[in-house]
Amino acid sequence: MHTARHRLAFLLILLLAFGLRVHQLDVQSLWYDEGVTARVAQMGAGELARWTADDIQPPLYYLLLGGWLRLFHPWPGNIAYLMRFFSTGFGVLLVALLAALARRLWGRCAGLLAGLITAISPLMVYYSQEARMYAQLLFLVALAAYGVVRLLDASSRPGLAIAGKEKTRLGFLALYALAGLAAMYTHYFAGFALLALALYWAHVWVRESKKMRALGGFALANLIILLGYLPWLPAMWQRFQVDASYWSGRLKLDEALLKTLANFTMGATEVFRLEDAQRWLPWFGLAGLIWLLALILMRVRGSQRPLALVLHWLLLPPALILLLAYRTPKFNPRYLLISWPAWALLMAGGTTALWQPRAWLPPRGPWWLRLLARVLALLTLLLVITASALGLDNWYYDPNFAKTAWREAITYMFQHRQPDEAALLVSGHAYPIFDTYLPPDAPPAWRVPRYRLPQIDILDVNQVLGWEESARALNQDLAPHGGVWLFLWQDDVVDPAHVVTIQLDRYARPQPTPDFAFLKLAHYRLPPDFHIPEQPPITQPGTRFEDALELVGIETRPDGFWLYWRSLKPHLPDLHTVVAVEQPDQALLDVVDQRPVGYDFPTTHWNPGDTYPIWFPFTNLPAGARLRVRVYQPDDGHILGDFETPLLCK
Repeated sequence: MHTARHRLAFLLILLLAFGLRVHQLDVQSLWYDEGVTARVAQMGAGELARWTADDIQPPLYYLLLGGWLRLFHPWPGNIAYLMRFFSTGFGVLLVALLAALARRLWGRCAGLLAGLITAISPLMVYYSQEARMYAQLLFLVALAAYGVVRLLDASSRPGLAIAGKEKTRLGFLALYALAGLAAMYTHYFAGFALLALALYWAHVWVRESKKMRALGGFALANLIILLGYLPWLPAMWQRFQVDASYWSGRLKLDEALLKTLANFTMGATEVFRLEDAQRWLPWFGLAGLIWLLALILMRVRGSQRPLALVLHWLLLPPALILLLAYRTPKFNPRYLLISWPAWALLMAGGTTALWQPRAWLPPRGPWWLRLLARVLALLTLLLVITASALGLDNWYYDPNFAKTAWREAITYMFQHRQPDEAALLVSGHAYPIFDTYLPPDAPPAWRVPRYRLPQIDILDVNQVLGWEESARALNQDLAPHGGVWLFLWQDDVVDPAHVVTIQLDRYARPQPTPDFAFLKLAHYRLPPDFHIPEQPPITQPGTRFEDALELVGIETRPDGFWLYWRSLKPHLPDLHTVVAVEQPDQALLDVVDQRPVGYDFPTTHWNPGDTYPIWFPFTNLPAGARLRVRVYQPDDGHILGDFETPLLCK
């Protein structure tokens, strides 16, 4: 009867996990990464391998998803639903796998708790509803961990015949090797998790076994992973060397850890409101210490294996990934996702230890301590359930947690565009998601001319738009058209000076458009004589500052003035400017101390030869007003030069 109730509870947990993962599965738009998935998964194997070799993930997920789509896509349905359902399958399998792993470590109660925690986790629901490789990655890493745990159990299992023990041991060695190799071909960071599992195995081997036969077998399994991955190692190494999808700098470690903790406890979104999660983090910190203390006190089969597994898996991969990312400040909490299963095991194992105090208390221990332990078990479990419920409510129903609204923006554009209008993507690497909703090979009635600026396939922070490049591209691409729909996404990286919108606002006619989640859509009608000058419309000359920075010129207008800046050499320091406007009697009208083209675009990121504008609004600028400009280096106060000129108002 007890076994039947346990099986029923486990089945209900799996049904809950499935229901949460299919709920509103395709309500939200695909976002950019999912658009890349749709494009790559439908390539042939050779083209797919070439693409992924130049991208930031290996090919296995795309190959498997491509087979899935070819199998089911002829069935009338939504490609977004089909792609996400593929992840849903791995998400449900992960629930079952972590339940089995926790049961192996701490017993049935822990197994059910691990399954429940994984089932209701907002983070796991999120990645089970995303057409990316993370649900598959977590399943494979957890499967490799399960293989290691079963391997250690089989090696030390008493009463098993030598032949049977050897057969079982070889089976779990094969499971670990195959799951580990598949994980490596799913995501590069799987290697950090496999390293943690290997060190965990070595920890147990040193403490309990030291049998050379066991060492040889485990070494052989890892050699199989290495040899199987050798064909892809050059592509991985090349990608790490040339990846230019981030600015150089230093990672804000405290911010990265805070985002990761919020991610693990309250859920994942493209834009996470940390202030909402911070109220919960101290309670999770306290609960984590309680779970950890309970596991330290608990003894399972006279071994500290479960705690050692949790600590190796939970701490080592994040430490190595953060170390790798320390000089690359582009960071997302999903980079540490491979350690989330260890967090789930800590919650499940710690709660079980609290609920079963006899496993670590003396037989005649005080009754009030047993009662306190059970109360703490209930309170910490209530904390997890409450936080998960709030995180799921945010994910399902709070528009602040929505994915980028590409589908809605593209649909609006398509429904309201005139026949002579085109679409322009800034940044140009966003084309996979656009083409997912409006494929270039669609029937003529569904085609929309689509242009990219800049022409990049993968985000490159060195491809920053300046006035000249943008003007040439807009003049050429938009010449046959009477209007353009501008999709602005990650434009703060490729167009941090907002050159494209400045030019279109000046030389085209802006039209009203609605707002969309995390995506800006702008609409312009183009005059018959539309043309953007390839050189800025300067009305007054500027000057150079130590052959490092050039004020190309000034353009005065009735409502203010433009300054046009240019870098004269690469790798400039972070320069600042003081821009002051004075009356003829030298009375100060206004002064601005900032980076030349704004806070978000330091001179360290400028491309030599490109021109970047900045606007200074000024109402009723008096005749005879003078402009003073100083360029200096804030680190040491070094002044590169001063410039003074009258402002010749138009």
